[in-house]
Amino acid sequence: MTHEFLLLSLLFLLPGGVIWLARPDLRSLMKRVALASLPFAATERLFYPRYWAPKFLFDLADRIGFGVEDVLFLVGLSAFSSTAYAVVFRRAPVPCGAPGARPWLRAAAAIALVLAAAGALLTAGVPVLYASVAAMGAVAAALIATRRDLIVPGLLGALLSAAVYLCLCLVFAALVPGVFERTWRPSVLLPGKALLGVPLDEVLYGLGAGLAATVFPPWAFGFRYGRAGSAGD
Repeated sequence: MTHEFLLLSLLFLLPGGVIWLARPDLRSLMKRVALASLPFAATERLFYPRYWAPKFLFDLADRIGFGVEDVLFLVGLSAFSSTAYAVVFRRAPVPCGAPGARPWLRAAAAIALVLAAAGALLTAGVPVLYASVAAMGAVAAALIATRRDLIVPGLLGALLSAAVYLCLCLVFAALVPGVFERTWRPSVLLPGKALLGVPLDEVLYGLGAGLAATVFPPWAFGFRYGRAGSAGD
């Protein structure tokens, strides 16, 4: 298949689409996190072609450094990674106290911190995927330090997101046999390590994304995870 990344990106949109239809109360959260994820599309230039080398629509990765697929992938990933905990454990965003001042400024600061941390790790010679995961984990840990109520949601959200990520990759591998061997570069820190045929690097990325996407929105936008349908709980 020529455009493997496009197929993967479309697959990643499916869980979020189901959640969007089944849980209208989570739509605002999904839209906010999707918007916050978009700056990371530009980081594709760091992954391509050193981490993987898929074919992009209109050769946009070669022209501008990222493609349409990156935007679709990030929207899909942010949709299910930010809501997996809430869906499985029947939780919903509940405002906690007075709304924080300038929530999008707080969000932008956290995003900039992740990018800066990843950049510093890259400069130190850490491979790009591991730098990304470490940056997401470090910033999420810093946010949790200020919001201890997010420890359990963050950990469970990370595990659930990694599980969904793995399942989607398994479907992808079934639809495009041998895609991971053809398109992905050999792992640097986990050479030859895979889970059911999916590179452990990818599962690790899903874990980091789930942790960050579960912790970041309540910290930035001033809510906690309460029982769904019970705003006073």
